[in-house]
Amino acid sequence: MVLFRRPDGRVHTYSANQVARFGWFDDDLYKQRQFVSLLKPIDKERTNQVFFEICLDGPLTVVRRLEHPHGLFKRMFTHPTYANDHPIMAQNSDLFDYFVYDASHLLELNRFYKDIYNPLMMAYDRELHQYVQTHNINDRTIPGRLVLIDRYNSLVQRDPKTASAREFSVRPTD
Repeated sequence: MVLFRRPDGRVHTYSANQVARFGWFDDDLYKQRQFVSLLKPIDKERTNQVFFEICLDGPLTVVRRLEHPHGLFKRMFTHPTYANDHPIMAQNSDLFDYFVYDASHLLELNRFYKDIYNPLMMAYDRELHQYVQTHNINDRTIPGRLVLIDRYNSLVQRDPKTASAREFSVRPTD
């Protein structure tokens, strides 16, 4: 849910079904944060409209969402007071589920090589492999995979053959 305070003080609540995208400047993190509403599969037949934060924008867009807690601490961390976005939480990549949004599908970053790298990024395999070796990137971690996807996006955007694949399709058109 998104809460919006009007100038007269009234607060309106909007769900992901009612808002396509929103953003704000986060003073604590000192950066612009953008969110988009996307369909997330529940099972093979059902979907749900939910908000995701855009982490990387480009030919392969990476979005993230707070992961659902599991186990012993589930009750404590599902209390509404923990639903707020705290700066410390936003910086901890372990608290989020990451996805690549491609062709209206959410591909789990945990299945990086099977669902993302091999089918989508192989055109730049040599360049990416050299980049990983040169910069000593651990592509088995979330930050390493994000760096690798960001490098892929920059290669695609510089390549004249792929000039049309430049921005996220749900991006604002201001």
